[in-house]
Amino acid sequence: MDADPTRRSVEEYLQRAEMLYELGQVLDARAEADAALRVDPLDPDANAMAAACALAAHDPDEALTYAGAALANKPQHPRAMITRGYALADAGRRDEALQVAASMLDLDRESWQHHVHYALITRRAGAGQPALDAAWNAVNLAPEQPRTHLALAAIAESLAMDDLAKRSRKAAADLGPEQNGVPMPAMPADVQRPPRRWVDADPDDPEWRQKIYGTGILHGALGRSILLGIAVAFALPALFGSMIDTGARLFFALIAVAAWVGWFTVLRRHRNPE
Repeated sequence: MDADPTRRSVEEYLQRAEMLYELGQVLDARAEADAALRVDPLDPDANAMAAACALAAHDPDEALTYAGAALANKPQHPRAMITRGYALADAGRRDEALQVAASMLDLDRESWQHHVHYALITRRAGAGQPALDAAWNAVNLAPEQPRTHLALAAIAESLAMDDLAKRSRKAAADLGPEQNGVPMPAMPADVQRPPRRWVDADPDDPEWRQKIYGTGILHGALGRSILLGIAVAFALPALFGSMIDTGARLFFALIAVAAWVGWFTVLRRHRNPE
């Protein structure tokens, strides 16, 4: 009996999964990886892709399951090893994550990709200086690769080294697309983009008004500052104005309390997440 001509191979499913994953469509990529696993449940590439999708969906336990399945059939599978390291760090298994990262780096200390992922995994596991050293090593090994600078920027940001982070992201942007065609596991999404700080309004930013004023006079940073100023201005005479009439002090106190409540409400409901 002839095979179903509409049925795709594992490789075809994974090609589509990889494309969708790179586009950030993790759920669709996972569906393609699951389809590949239905064709061959033991395929290490399919299991590694499923692990990467699970990690991107913030499920480190499931990522560890699929990464383990991939490594059981191919012990040094690059994507599975790297994904397992990130998943262990995200699951709070710090020592195991550091061990996996070290083992990966020992495979090839001349690989800038291994230094990049070693840096990011160890930083997620809580190590600071080793992560920074590895990120610098990656940059020194491949200064022409944007991902090395992005990794250094991510590590620097996590260590509050804002100037280094800014310069590294600029270097990555100046380099443009990667110059190396060797497929490697994508870095976590939080490394690809700088964290958004909505009160950092650059004069050249076309959305600077939105960042300051928000969607209304009280929704942006300016509105919160006004409410905070009102609260402080009326709280001081209410608390320390011993020469002021009691009724007036009570009135000032009510305004201060209302401003404080408004400030907290606006902050909680209208702040944009970083």
